[in-house]
Amino acid sequence: MLYQCVTCVLQEIGDAMEEQKLVKVVLLTGYLGSGKTTIVNHILSNTEGIRAAVIVNDIGEVNIDASLISDNGVTSSDDVIPLTNGCLCCSLSDNLTVQLGDIADTFQYDYIIIEASGICEPIPITYNIQAFSNQSSHAPGHAHVVLDNIVAVVDCARMYDEFKGGKALFKDNLNDDDIENLLVQQIEFCTTLVLNKTDLVSEAQIKELKALVRSLQKDAVILEAVNGKIPMTELVDTNRFDLDKAYRSSAWMDAMDHPEEHEDPEVLEYGIKTFVYTRRQPFDGNAFNAFVNSWSSDIIRVKGKIWTMQDPDMSYVFEQAGKQVTMYENGMFFHAFAVDHKEQIFEERPELAKIWDPEFGDRITQLCFIGHHIDKDEITKRLDECLVSWPKQ
Repeated sequence: MLYQCVTCVLQEIGDAMEEQKLVKVVLLTGYLGSGKTTIVNHILSNTEGIRAAVIVNDIGEVNIDASLISDNGVTSSDDVIPLTNGCLCCSLSDNLTVQLGDIADTFQYDYIIIEASGICEPIPITYNIQAFSNQSSHAPGHAHVVLDNIVAVVDCARMYDEFKGGKALFKDNLNDDDIENLLVQQIEFCTTLVLNKTDLVSEAQIKELKALVRSLQKDAVILEAVNGKIPMTELVDTNRFDLDKAYRSSAWMDAMDHPEEHEDPEVLEYGIKTFVYTRRQPFDGNAFNAFVNSWSSDIIRVKGKIWTMQDPDMSYVFEQAGKQVTMYENGMFFHAFAVDHKEQIFEERPELAKIWDPEFGDRITQLCFIGHHIDKDEITKRLDECLVSWPKQ
């Protein structure tokens, strides 16, 4: 009888704790290629006991960022929720609130990191999170979700390569659909601002850029970073977001007062188009490199996995943002492992079954292209010319 009473008391305490569970949200914004996914991976690979789930929004048919987070091995695929083919600030807003509730109510996480698409406006997303937060606070038995920090990531090098060191954000003829206007919104509406890739610019340029950013954003904590490395204390559990304080920013108050002007039905905002190139053949690395060096400046962002004949067993991550191009190893293709090891892999990574090909396994090239009025057919044709045949196994 005593054991049953103690069990009942413990159950009641557990239920009460669940009712009071507080889950904090970090919204991560920033233009294409600024380094948001790298910061997410730093959070997930922390050794400070931070339990975080991730919602990743990519505008392509395939969520490249979500797969890169999982493939890096810092978290299980169950911790990463991809929201694709839409934008969190418009067509996927309902999906976002559903996922916030579902994740919070597992009572397994202290934080939810939302990595918004590079062309998302932060204001509508914040509005949806705040509305859900108010709703969750009056829902007994459910976790209470609160917005803790809005982190905007700025690519310092790209600011100088493409936006005149930030001066382009202040041009007189700035239109609502200009990319510069989007960057202004992301900078103005945040509580923490990360100046990333500072190793690629000079100290004088950092100082100048920081002054320009501060003229747009007076209150946010500004941090300098290389490869997105930021102390966890600056990202999570900051208690920096305060809606009343944020409302005093006239730059975005008008948008909140007139939300109908920001409810774009499609993700092709700011004149940007996107498509995903997928092939089960490897590239000739030299031919692909030659194409990269010659492609149109209308291509503003490419990210994904590539398979090359020069190193056929290795999966590579390819990234291009403006003039910056990087490629690095992402681990061996599982298809390259021994047969007995494959069975173990399928047990540990059941999601591989969805992409597994009887002949090529998980060997694949998959690139998400984003650009201004880009010609999908021409780009596809040029990429296909870089492919080589793969010998049957």
